[in-house]
Amino acid sequence: MGIHGEKGFRQGGAKAMSAKSALSAALIVAVVLTSIGAGLAQTPNEVREALVGGAYDKAIALALEVLRNEPSNDEVRFLLARAYAYSGRLDEAEAVLGQALAAHPGDADLLVFKGRLLCRRDDLDGAEQAFRRALELQPRSADALAGLADLAAWRGDFDASLVYCRRALDLDANHAGALFRTGWVLLRQGDYGRARGYLARAAELEPLNKDFARALAAAAPVFARKTEVWLSGRHEHWSDGRADYNDLGLSGLFSLFRDRARVVVKAERLWRSGGGDDRGGLEIYPQLWKGAYAYIDLALAPKAAYLPSSSFHLEVYQSVLKRLDLSLGARRMAFATGGVTVLAGSAALYAGAWYPHVRVHWADTVAGTQFTWMAGLRRYLADASFLWATIGHGSRSLDTASAEEILERPAWFGEVGFDLYILKDVKLRGYVSRRQETDGPSSTAVALTTGYRF
Repeated sequence: MGIHGEKGFRQGGAKAMSAKSALSAALIVAVVLTSIGAGLAQTPNEVREALVGGAYDKAIALALEVLRNEPSNDEVRFLLARAYAYSGRLDEAEAVLGQALAAHPGDADLLVFKGRLLCRRDDLDGAEQAFRRALELQPRSADALAGLADLAAWRGDFDASLVYCRRALDLDANHAGALFRTGWVLLRQGDYGRARGYLARAAELEPLNKDFARALAAAAPVFARKTEVWLSGRHEHWSDGRADYNDLGLSGLFSLFRDRARVVVKAERLWRSGGGDDRGGLEIYPQLWKGAYAYIDLALAPKAAYLPSSSFHLEVYQSVLKRLDLSLGARRMAFATGGVTVLAGSAALYAGAWYPHVRVHWADTVAGTQFTWMAGLRRYLADASFLWATIGHGSRSLDTASAEEILERPAWFGEVGFDLYILKDVKLRGYVSRRQETDGPSSTAVALTTGYRF
């Protein structure tokens, strides 16, 4: 091969290598651009996942990064507004939402979110206008209907709220907001059975929503109450000639740990057989794990002649299948004649406005009542008010009898009563209780409690 041929070979080889390099570079650039494009395409999903997972700062950072490269990405702008709002930065949320609405004034989803922000500002009239405008633009908007349901509930129009919720659920059976609001209204109306079902479903759909979880935990009568003060009196007359029993008590109900526990502080004076005993105590109702709460009762009467000098009760209530409550517990009482242990259990069903329940307990007394059963029924009215009746055999519950009754012989008993709120915040509770021992004395007790909730 001559010199010219070798030169031509090298030139041809160089051209071939140059073409291959250019092709490789082009492929690399294409891959990089494709990767960048794929990354940008995935970013809105990452923003949404961070938002749903409650990582609001991360969602904000990701959304701002996307918008620097894609200023016109309306979907990410909406996600950014929501992330700002959920993290409590309302001014920034409203600014971003204003930009989105300026570009899309007829977007129903944006208007619904505007209504939500106005609710946070306590501008209920403005929120209603936004929800109704969204409904005009999109008549099948379950979100707008749920917003109107919330407004009606906050204004006290529970019937209208349930109508809006039903319309929303007809459009979207799994709308968590409408399910929650339905349960919330039913809870306020005393319909604990149905309320628990709706609230449980809402909590299942949005397990990270603390409001939903808290409402479900509160779907029990004791947690529906606010701070209250009660003054109560009780009188019991016996057929065997013994002196009448008289009780007078003052109690206060308080909330602790952001409504995760209720505490009752109580002081009582009880007159028996010409003498009297003083007693003080605490009742504590803490929320435990999911669907469970405890009842703890500690009472002390150090100088008591008739009552136990100390009494401790612990019982755990567990919700099963949303509507059924089961409990197991034990009480230990120290009388002057010796200690008494009581083992107890109960079952109750939340059946709409009705609340049937049964309870049994066994005590290790020698001469007194060993086994007790009782069956009762409540009829809830509204706002935690209810009527009730109970029948049974053994010793009455501590709601209608005093602790020393466990030392008496077993008796048949029947009770009827009411627990009402009138004039919105005035509490009235009363009952009549009748017990009859077989071939033994009988007694009739009447009681009345009045109080106020704050």
